[in-house]
Amino acid sequence: MISVSLNEIYSETYKALRSVNIEWSLAKDCANKAKWLAQHDQNFLGSILKTADLYQKKEITISINKNTNKKLLASALVGLLLVEYVSANKITWEGHIDSTKFLLAAMGIIAEEQKINLILENEKKDIMAFTKDKNIYVNSNLDTNVPCYTFLRTYDFIKKNNTKFTNFKKNKDVTNLNGKCWERLKSMAFETYVPESETSKSRAGY
Repeated sequence: MISVSLNEIYSETYKALRSVNIEWSLAKDCANKAKWLAQHDQNFLGSILKTADLYQKKEITISINKNTNKKLLASALVGLLLVEYVSANKITWEGHIDSTKFLLAAMGIIAEEQKINLILENEKKDIMAFTKDKNIYVNSNLDTNVPCYTFLRTYDFIKKNNTKFTNFKKNKDVTNLNGKCWERLKSMAFETYVPESETSKSRAGY
């Protein structure tokens, strides 16, 4: 295991995703979600690497309108965009996502920044997570790594039930990560650097 700061997680994740030609705005959003997950003591690194691999193979989609159980929506890349879209338009979105992990992070970020109440439900309309008073509460039985069909919407009222929910609390500025996975991410990030040459020097104003 290796200790890594939140700022390092953000910058290396961003650069790693750019190395596989992911649009800069999506890479930035994903880096923010990765930082949020780390800060709330949630695993993220393996999912980032998997997303990068699947994106290169074109086996996931970034379209919030065109996703299927064979080509899932990449929550790591468009989770924040999706949450902002639902929040702004006060609509119910439904679709196939690769996992809920990064969607939960996006919900948490928006809740903290804008105090918006959001609810995430599965295909059976069981509550998977909801935001309230700047916090996110997650179904304790939820597996955040599995693909699922979900419904995301804003809400004014939630009917009480017996489900146990966990509050993801902000508690870390530094986190411990798997050393091999971190080195793989850093090696990807390194590929975004422009090798020093006479051309690059001239363009940089040398």
